Amino acid sequence: MNNLDIIHYAARAANWDSRRYHAAIHVRPRHAPNAQWRPFDPLKRDSDSGKLAAAVRIDVSHHDEYVAAMAGVGAMRIFTHEDIDVDRLPDLDCAERRRAQRRAIAECAALIGRDSGPLWWRKAPVLRREA
Repeated sequence: MNNLDIIHYAARAANWDSRRYHAAIHVRPRHAPNAQWRPFDPLKRDSDSGKLAAAVRIDVSHHDEYVAAMAGVGAMRIFTHEDIDVDRLPDLDCAERRRAQRRAIAECAALIGRDSGPLWWRKAPVLRREA
């Protein structure tokens, strides 16, 4: 998948309408057809990534060397923080950690949008314990 496909499938997992332009994706909530279309890029903007994680119900965990994003069965993405050596290259603004987080969230949502579709948690099987 290229970056536009990732963004398109992520918007689908969040149950948002999306329009693909030449090099951009615009979204709006599906339940509000009169809402304005807005540019959407969770790979570049932290705010879009956070809204996507909340809409798709993605759990994000941070560790010393990687970020993991998980949602549903089989939708897990892990990205390492590349080239971070605190003694050699201080990452004071956490740019590399934020990049890894945005990438993990977007790709995890794209997997759900491609494989399960919107509102995947409503379709998930309920596991019941036998009495």
